Amino acid sequence: MGIVRGGDSEYEEHEPSFEEKSAKWQATLQPLLEEDPSVLKLSGKYISNDDVKIICDYEGLKNVRVLDLADNQISDEALPVLFESENLAQLEELYLGINFLIGQGLTDIACSSQIKLKNLKILVISDNRLTDASVADFIRSKNFPNLEFLDVGWNEAGNETAKALGETTSFPGLKTLILERSYIEIEGLKEMIQGDLMDQLQELNLSANKFKDEAVVVLVSAPKWKALKVLRLSQNRFGDVGAKALGESTALAGLTQLYAGRNYFGNEGAQAIHESKVLTSLTTLVLKEGVEEDAGLVNYSRPELLRPDDPNSI
Repeated sequence: MGIVRGGDSEYEEHEPSFEEKSAKWQATLQPLLEEDPSVLKLSGKYISNDDVKIICDYEGLKNVRVLDLADNQISDEALPVLFESENLAQLEELYLGINFLIGQGLTDIACSSQIKLKNLKILVISDNRLTDASVADFIRSKNFPNLEFLDVGWNEAGNETAKALGETTSFPGLKTLILERSYIEIEGLKEMIQGDLMDQLQELNLSANKFKDEAVVVLVSAPKWKALKVLRLSQNRFGDVGAKALGESTALAGLTQLYAGRNYFGNEGAQAIHESKVLTSLTTLVLKEGVEEDAGLVNYSRPELLRPDDPNSI
């Protein structure tokens, strides 16, 4: 299609054909895989759904164990293409954070009978716009029995996801669960902590879920957390009552790292944690944090999820 830009000049817009894109991707992928056939890093490459199909069809991917597709333009339609790809059957780590995922694709792979990524151990799908229902569908899916690390933070996960976490028996090896900047309320939390999954987790990130004192009391009073070593509760809303409950929690006696900065407790609450006679295994304790300005820690695409430090401004 010609575009006239003054005078008699005319410029042609050229959209590459599928074949041209395929040739370009082959030229890109071949040297990368020759350098390391087990790791393919393609973050920030403006990759679209068509590109995903081309990449998945490339025979050289059969030895790839780590695939990084973060910070691209991948939407829901591409997820079945990725997860049902024969060429990616040996994949162990997949990074899809900061893309255009909304939820239907996640539901599709949760329900699919054609999933090839059975060996997947690490999945990062944070910082998209995944709905609560779609994340819950994934949690209920039996397609990923070997998953050890799941990051669904910075999405719209909420009470339905929490309920699914309380019910699931699909992740016998899951050790790390990241739910940072989600929408879990106390009702969902009560259902979540009923699940057997809570006894196998070694790291749980619940930062920026706006938990108040009552929610923290429910969390730390649960007769769970047998394997838990790392707990992140920064940027919530709990005060001295919640902090005292943390410091007195025998269920959390095995913790080695606790992050509780940017909450509303004062000296009394901080002292209750710092001088705890129960949390004696702690090697890392963070009770105060500044406002981070690092670009990697600020969700510019979802500024409404950033919790203001001033409680009166919420």
